[in-house]
Amino acid sequence: MTERDAYPAVSTAWYTVAVLFLAYTFSAIDRQILTLLVGPVRADLGLTDFEVSLLQGFAFSLLFVVVGIPLARVADRRSRRGIIAIGITFWCVMTAMCGMAKTFGQLFVARMGVGVGEAALSPAAASLISDSFKPERRAMAFSVYHLGYPVGGGLALIIGGLVLELLAGVDELQLGWLGTFRTWQLAFIIVGLPGLLIAGLMFTFREPRRQERLYESEGERIPLSVLTGYMRARWQAYSAHLIAVSFLGMLAIGTAIWYPTFLMRTYGMTASDAGYSYGLVMGLCGAAGILSGGWLSGYLMRRGYADANMRVMLIAAVCKTVPLVIGPLMPNAQLALLCMAFATYLGQVSVGVTTAALMEITPNEMRAQMLAIMLFLVNILGIGFGASLIAALTDFVFMDDAALRYSIALASAVIAPTIVVILWLGLPHYRRCAEQVHAMQGASHSHTTPAGDSGVDYAQTT
Repeated sequence: MTERDAYPAVSTAWYTVAVLFLAYTFSAIDRQILTLLVGPVRADLGLTDFEVSLLQGFAFSLLFVVVGIPLARVADRRSRRGIIAIGITFWCVMTAMCGMAKTFGQLFVARMGVGVGEAALSPAAASLISDSFKPERRAMAFSVYHLGYPVGGGLALIIGGLVLELLAGVDELQLGWLGTFRTWQLAFIIVGLPGLLIAGLMFTFREPRRQERLYESEGERIPLSVLTGYMRARWQAYSAHLIAVSFLGMLAIGTAIWYPTFLMRTYGMTASDAGYSYGLVMGLCGAAGILSGGWLSGYLMRRGYADANMRVMLIAAVCKTVPLVIGPLMPNAQLALLCMAFATYLGQVSVGVTTAALMEITPNEMRAQMLAIMLFLVNILGIGFGASLIAALTDFVFMDDAALRYSIALASAVIAPTIVVILWLGLPHYRRCAEQVHAMQGASHSHTTPAGDSGVDYAQTT
C-alpha cells in the first residue's frame, strides 16, 4: 500500500468516530425532543395533530434539503471538521430558540433552523469515516456513528420525561430577567445549549487523507454534470438504494415520532412513563440492532459478498414487517412495547449499513454529495411526509385522535412490504455496480493520472 492510500491509525480513526457519534447523539436529541412534548405544545398553541406533524417533519426538513447538497459539495473539497462545527453551533442555538417561541410560526421557523444546522453533519461525517477505515471495516464504523440516533432519540425522550415529571403541576416558571417559560419551553433550552461543547471537539483530531479518489488533485471541484452522469449510468443500483432508504425513513421516522403519543392515547400512559419506556426501547434495542448490522455486513463481506450491505438491509426489512404492523394493535402497552422492541432492533440493523452501502459504490469526490442526495430524499419522504402521513390518516381518514394506533398499523402494512420488494429487485444491480467500482478503484491506483484527469470514465455503464 502506498503512502497515499494509507489510512489513519486505528486509535485515531475510532476517536474520530467517537466525536462524530457524540455530535450525532446531540443532533438526535435536539431533533426528537418535540416527540414527547406533543401534548403540552399542542395544548398551549392550540394545534391539531397535522400542525404538530409539520413542526416535527416539514419544518425540520424544509431548509435541510435546500442547504444539504451545497454544504456537501463544500465538504467534498474543503474542511469537513469546520463545516460540522458551524452546523453544531447553529442547530444548538436554534433548538434553544424553540424554547423562546410563543406562536406556531415562531416555533416553525426555529425548527427550520435546527434542520439547517443538522444538514451540515452527516454528509461531512460520512466522508470523514470513509477516509478513516478500509472498506471491510466501514460498516461497523458507520454503525457506531449511527448509534447516535437511537441513543440521542432515547435520551431526548428520557430527558423530556424527566423535565415533565420534575415540573409536574407547574404551568409556568419565572427565570428572572429571562422571563416566564412553560415547561415544554424549558425542555428545549435544557437539551439545546449543552451541545455547543461538542463543536469544539471537532478540532481535537486531524482530517484523514482522502482515499479512493478517481481524480488525482485533492480539492478539485467535480461538476454536477459528472455526478449526475455517474448516477445515471448506474441508475438501477442507485434508484433501488435511494428509494428503499427513503421509504425506510418514512416508516421509521413516522412511527418513532408518533409511538409515544400512541402509548399515551391508547393505554393511558403518562408522558413521562411513555418517554422512559419508549426511550429505553429506542436506546437499547436500537443500539443492539445497529451494532448487529455492522457485524453482519463485515461477516458477509469477508466471505466475498460484494452486496453485503444491501443484503443486510433486505434481511432486516423482511424480518421487521410483522412486529411493526401488529405492535399498535396489541391489547396492552407491554405487548405493544415488546413488538416495537423487536421492530426497532430489526429496523436499526440496516441503519449503519445503509450509509456504508452508498459509500461502497461512490468515488471519494462524490461521497458527501451522494449522501446529501440520500438525506434529501429521506427528509422529503421520511421526515416531511412520514410524520404527516400518520397524522393525516388520523385526522382525515379515521377522523378520531384515538385511532392513531390504526394509522400507524396501516402505514406500516403498506410501506414495509414495498421496501422489501424494492430491495429484492435492486440487489443484483447493486452487486454488479459494487463489483465494477472495486475494479475501477483498483485500476486507478495502479497508475498515476494527471491532475484533473481521472483516467476513468465516470459515466461508464454497468
